[in-house]
Amino acid sequence: MEAFIESTLQNCFSIAVSAFLLLRMEGELRALRGAIDRLRYCQICRFAPLPSATVSGAPEDAPEGVAS
Repeated sequence: MEAFIESTLQNCFSIAVSAFLLLRMEGELRALRGAIDRLRYCQICRFAPLPSATVSGAPEDAPEGVAS
């Protein structure tokens, strides 16, 4: 019985760590996909402003003072 509990705890810890890393990585993959989409848009539209551009013409996530 003790061996069963020990192996169960060991497996649950591995699953918990894997789930944490997967969830953390998911956000990074979404950010990467967004960056790739912006680059693809720049290549297609020859550096035209993104459709979600602000009034100044710079994308929302562009550094201050940088217009596209």
